[in-house]
Amino acid sequence: MSDDRVESSEPVEIGSHPKGTLAIVAVYGALFLLAWLVLYFFVFVPRGTLTP
Repeated sequence: MSDDRVESSEPVEIGSHPKGTLAIVAVYGALFLLAWLVLYFFVFVPRGTLTP
């Protein structure tokens, strides 16, 4: 058997995250923040403060 290994010119970084992971997390964070702000300003603020 022959040993036909393809060697990559880029070194493999162990423990590194895939490219785009930070972008995906940022998009989810922005969507969460936007949803929270919509809920706050269009639901909680119009209802007003609690009354005893």
